[in-house]
Amino acid sequence: MVAGRQSLAVLTLLLAATAVHARDIVVVGLMADRAILKVDGETRLIRLGETLDDMTLVGVNASEAKLRIGKREERFTLGQDRGGVRADTSAAATVIISSNAMGQFLTTGMINGRTVEMLVDTGANQVSMTRGQANKLGIDYRTRGQPCTSQTANGSVACWIVLLPRVKVGGIVVEGVDATVRDVDDGAPVLLGMSFLGRLRMEHEDNRLKLMTRQ
Repeated sequence: MVAGRQSLAVLTLLLAATAVHARDIVVVGLMADRAILKVDGETRLIRLGETLDDMTLVGVNASEAKLRIGKREERFTLGQDRGGVRADTSAAATVIISSNAMGQFLTTGMINGRTVEMLVDTGANQVSMTRGQANKLGIDYRTRGQPCTSQTANGSVACWIVLLPRVKVGGIVVEGVDATVRDVDDGAPVLLGMSFLGRLRMEHEDNRLKLMTRQ
């Protein structure tokens, strides 16, 4: 009877281990103290020392993340998409944006699954938005963001640096995008800066800007 119980316990442990390995875990973005994971197709942000479900991020560097899953520690290298840039379909994606009468490249995109107007700004280091836009997009910048100060034409402005799990423009999806939330409400559109654009190929011809996923 004891042997039967021991066999059942071993079988239970083996089934549990199999269930853990059955999950599809892919690292799509790595930062100094956090990682962007895709767990069974769902994008998740995890910070160093934080636990999501039964996974704890115990180490991270430029090439890999170390996760403690249950009682085991495993290393996950950055996925083949290297930085979470991909087409929204199986084919490479191209988005063409035409300039308006003022020479601006305005487009519509999605952040956190919500539609927002964006202004292409190659002079901005990061995607940037106002606090009102962040609130509408459901971004918890005061709790999850890192306080900072931004220099503008009107002087210094308080801001927060946040990580956007997913930014989409047309058929192009970029995961793990750094962004700045400015403590103002000036009515400006979301600025589509280089934290998004720098991970794509860009071609500028006359009044058209072409964005392409890298091959």
